Amino acid sequence: MKDLGGRAKRGTGAVEPSGTTEPRLFIWSAPDETGETVLREELATWLRKTPPEKFGDTADATVRRFGGARTSHHTVRGAVVARDAESAVALLRSGRPAVRARRSSAPRPVALLFPGHGSQRPRMGAGLYRRDPAFTAAMDEFFAGYEAAGGKPLTEEWLAEEPSASIDAGELGQPLLYAVGLALARMVESWGPRPTAVLGHSVGELVAATVSGVLRPADGARLMAARSHTYAPVPAGGLLAVAASVEELAPYAVEGVSVAVVNGPRQTVLGAPESQLAAVERRLRADGYLARRARIPQPFHTPHALVAAELFEPAFAEVRLTPPVVPLYSSATGARVSEEEATRPRFWARQMSDPVLFGPALDTLLADEELLLVEAGPGRALTTLALRHSAVAQGRSDAVALLPARADATGSADREEALWAAARLWIEGHSLDWSAVNAMAKSRRPV
Repeated sequence: MKDLGGRAKRGTGAVEPSGTTEPRLFIWSAPDETGETVLREELATWLRKTPPEKFGDTADATVRRFGGARTSHHTVRGAVVARDAESAVALLRSGRPAVRARRSSAPRPVALLFPGHGSQRPRMGAGLYRRDPAFTAAMDEFFAGYEAAGGKPLTEEWLAEEPSASIDAGELGQPLLYAVGLALARMVESWGPRPTAVLGHSVGELVAATVSGVLRPADGARLMAARSHTYAPVPAGGLLAVAASVEELAPYAVEGVSVAVVNGPRQTVLGAPESQLAAVERRLRADGYLARRARIPQPFHTPHALVAAELFEPAFAEVRLTPPVVPLYSSATGARVSEEEATRPRFWARQMSDPVLFGPALDTLLADEELLLVEAGPGRALTTLALRHSAVAQGRSDAVALLPARADATGSADREEALWAAARLWIEGHSLDWSAVNAMAKSRRPV
């Protein structure tokens, strides 16, 4: 470890204060398992001797030594993310599967998944704002375009621990989900990997449409502003997640209650106005079903939201829809989007009232090729669904999230989760622009 140690001592990276809790990424690689084990132990030994103020320099040194073309042919790669030397050493010596993995001759392509209404939470992704340049630029571009198109200012509401309006309301949660999803996609692209497919859930479909090239980002902001004015006529109510199949729930989907979401074989969501939803919830629980309310205060993806879809559709007259450049899979159809569908306004407007067929769409996506699925949004809901899919459970594909299940007040958890995702991409075999990946750790502009 003489070369690594020498570089770490010289410290060409940003110097961090003693006792720093800022997460940093360490990477390494070797031609075989034996070499990787030796190298990992050498790195652990070196970190034990590293002063706290040089912790970041040591992380930079591993990137300089192993992140370039000279070691790109190595077949065994490893990575850890840690906030201090002690925790880094513990991870290095744990031998847990997340620490190292053998990559195949070629990395699995990246497919981005964009979550929808129900995954929102306060300050989602805020820990990356003014820390990651690509993420920040995309958020600022969205906020400017959204307000210019008549949307309410969102920046302060997004950054607030307790927004003045409910984050669960469509008027606040949905545009922020769109903005954060798109900003996370731009962040991943700045690292180097380009998605070979995209799939969105609920409002995440509009993010997928933007990343695929159907919508320009400026038009996406304009559409989200127009959409925010269409929710009022939709009755109060919501969605109810039930551990049952669509067929099992057929007797319950009556009198204004309908299937709103199909996330998997026994992961179905019913939607209805409040009185009907409360009644069917009591009935389901009495019959022994597990049922849980989603954090959605209106029955989207049911006929009750058709009025909003009809109000939304005219907004597409102001934008240009083009065929997707990146393969786009639809939760509205469960299939890949055709050029005719992609350029039809009603296809996108009715996304508000049509059922979400995420489970069938994921089946189609994973049937086409082996993929590394990357969830670009808060909550990890789609990652959880993907991990249960047979293609992932059997190891043909895999899934990783860019944001944590829960945020912290400092935003450090957002940055740590993003670095773990970068680590996963590195272990998979992708080449990364390390200056872009590590920008968030070196920035000194926390929100």
